[in-house]
Amino acid sequence: MQPTTTGENRTGAAVSEEGVQAMLQANERWAPAEAPDTTLAQADRCVFIMEADSVGSIPPPVTIQGMLKTGLDKIMGHRPDMLMDKIGERIAFERTGTRLYDALILKYEALTEAGGVPAMPVPLDASGDDVASTLQRIRAEEHEHFLMLCDVMRSLGGDPTAQTPCADVAATASMGLMQVVTDPRTTLAQSLNAMLTAELTDNAGWELLVALAEDAGNTELVQQFQRAMAEEDEHLITVKSWVSALAAAPATTVAA
Repeated sequence: MQPTTTGENRTGAAVSEEGVQAMLQANERWAPAEAPDTTLAQADRCVFIMEADSVGSIPPPVTIQGMLKTGLDKIMGHRPDMLMDKIGERIAFERTGTRLYDALILKYEALTEAGGVPAMPVPLDASGDDVASTLQRIRAEEHEHFLMLCDVMRSLGGDPTAQTPCADVAATASMGLMQVVTDPRTTLAQSLNAMLTAELTDNAGWELLVALAEDAGNTELVQQFQRAMAEEDEHLITVKSWVSALAAAPATTVAA
């Protein structure tokens, strides 16, 4: 007689009721009687935190004009290093965002061609484009934001190819999102969940960048950043609507 299956393990294989009971019994038998004491480990980690070097440093301006402007901003009380660090962060994130949408478009096209999403109830966005066209448009706008930020960094005397500390952290943090979207096992809805995380982070980053530009008194930058932020707001609304629609869809192949 075949054992009764009650669920799946981490690899997706069915787990019998007997197997579940065996795992529970093993957990009760081998689990420590008391919670482990992590005091020493935490103390070591505190020492490492206090003694560790920083992730990196802000590269100095590469032009004389940039050096003069940075020095003047410091005298006037602004924080040009912070602004350039956050611009570097957005450069890194918009680069990753472009690649994320490349991967998402590929997955959407592959699943659509294979009939994996025949009746996906994804609503049209405000532009009236279909899903494929909307994905292409968002991808193009992410790339435009990347190019605009590179131009801004150059105008401030910085190097857009330099990895600022916040850019390094942003690239590391977004690695998991890329792994989710490029994993062939993840559904379209699961990939869109990762994109929602990216868009929420991206929107918050643009809000901060606008605030820093306003604090620096750079009206031109404020206008450029606000235009990008308005497009990012639309991206967020669109992705949220897709995630909600797929979560409510009856088809298990696209369920989140």
